[in-house]
Amino acid sequence: MYNTQRMKSIFLHQKYKLSTFPIPIWQIEQVIIDNGYDICVSKKSKLSFILSTTVFVPNFCDSQARFCLSHELGHILCNHYDVYHVDKYTKSKYESQANAFAFYFLMPPESFEINAKSFNIYELAELYGVPFEAVKNRFKLISEVNN
Repeated sequence: MYNTQRMKSIFLHQKYKLSTFPIPIWQIEQVIIDNGYDICVSKKSKLSFILSTTVFVPNFCDSQARFCLSHELGHILCNHYDVYHVDKYTKSKYESQANAFAFYFLMPPESFEINAKSFNIYELAELYGVPFEAVKNRFKLISEVNN
């Protein structure tokens, strides 16, 4: 269902030679910058979002920041513009696609599916530097591919 997002994440892993986990936040920021966007860490915002060519991210802990930046990168790579002025169905679709990209980007299929056999959800969250909720949702992508 999210094959495009999976392929985009694989492409970025190869292009930027991302092979260690968790992916350093600075590397995610570099990919965003290379796509023509600025990044602003906002102490006032509680959610991440894109406004014009700036990605705004709350001052979160590393695991949450890593996921938020990757999610917003997903919007950038999927060309989701003006997410706030689309109908509910389209917005839901865009958010799902950005989430799927972030899950694949931060927890790539090659390594995640192997590690998932040996580690519990909390160990996987620590290994990949993501919130444990992201790991739970990443498991759903495995089951969608296998069905």
